[in-house]
Amino acid sequence: MASTSSLAAQVISQAESYKGIRAGIVHLNDVLQGPSYQVDHEAPIMSDAFDGDRIVDWADEAQTVLVLGLYHPEEDPLLDYWERGDTWGNRRLREISEFLKQWLRKELDLVAYPLPYHVEKGGLFLKDAAILSGIGIIGRNNLLLHPEWGPRIRLRSILMEGDFQPTAPLSGFAPCETCEVHCQKACPMNAFAEGKYSRLNCRKQMNDDFENKVPEGEIRENGKRNLVIKYCRACEFSCPVGA
Repeated sequence: MASTSSLAAQVISQAESYKGIRAGIVHLNDVLQGPSYQVDHEAPIMSDAFDGDRIVDWADEAQTVLVLGLYHPEEDPLLDYWERGDTWGNRRLREISEFLKQWLRKELDLVAYPLPYHVEKGGLFLKDAAILSGIGIIGRNNLLLHPEWGPRIRLRSILMEGDFQPTAPLSGFAPCETCEVHCQKACPMNAFAEGKYSRLNCRKQMNDDFENKVPEGEIRENGKRNLVIKYCRACEFSCPVGA
């Protein structure tokens, strides 16, 4: 029987064999005791929420989480465009999650459950999971910062059966301590005016982006391009980490 550390190494190696993926492992209970679950997080599901109507129930036997991070570089904006009810990056993460689910069953005889993005549908607070699994830290822009890619990363998770040794949180990585907060200065909605992140101000920008779709998506049969939402990424692109 393989050790828990050996199993973890195998799974992470397989996950990171996909281009632009970094992975970490964390116990589900540790995520559920994280900061996001200690506050009231009840909120309605977004009317334009992706993943359809699928709601995932967690199996009692599945107690380990594989966290996936996909690189969203500035030079490949298509990954972040919201087109036909989803982003291309999220479609890619869902595809990789399904591949890994099949691999876990075939190679390790373990059952896995790719989780939806939204907590209300059975997903996890992904930033908490990513921090605990060592993928990154939270920056002063309220985004996850990866040592190599900075905030240009999107997350997804897979719940797994089996006993895996968790990957350790990052240590010695604190780029914001000496930064001149380029992210906060770049925000077009001044979402950090009170010294902390204002979700309300940020939402105003997102609403503006939603109302101003642009024809930069796939070409339809009529020769016209799909409309896409290009959500603001000013705080991401101004961050010097991973730039």
